[in-house]
Amino acid sequence: MIQRIQTLWLFLATILAVLMYFFPIIELNGDNSLMVYSFETISFAGIGGLIQTGYIIAGLLGLIAFFSFIAIFLYKRRILQMRFCTVISLLDIFLVILIVVFSFNEAKNPGITIGLSAVLPLIIFILILMARRAVRRDELLVKAADRIR
Repeated sequence: MIQRIQTLWLFLATILAVLMYFFPIIELNGDNSLMVYSFETISFAGIGGLIQTGYIIAGLLGLIAFFSFIAIFLYKRRILQMRFCTVISLLDIFLVILIVVFSFNEAKNPGITIGLSAVLPLIIFILILMARRAVRRDELLVKAADRIR
């Protein structure tokens, strides 16, 4: 389990998903307001008060971290592990879409400062794709070995 490369990719994806809770996603500088989206408050906070809650994004991110961690231990069931990677990829795409929609929904034409957590879902997506590819290679190798016997 530990010596497989997909374990490393899935573990890194889990760590990055957890790290997203600690860094701001995006800062929107409007006319007289500064809005910072961070998971510390799990909300869009601005000078005018609470703008929009982000519990959907936080929950989706939690699912991505949880499924990535669980997929590590599915090494004996490679087909299921590939399906988990596919589901994680779809959840990650949905997460990116929600971050973009929630971030730009409230601001009309602000100056935008992208935080570290805005880039992490893309890195997670790449890591999950690499893990799925490695699992697929293992599955093809096992099938080839079964054919030889």
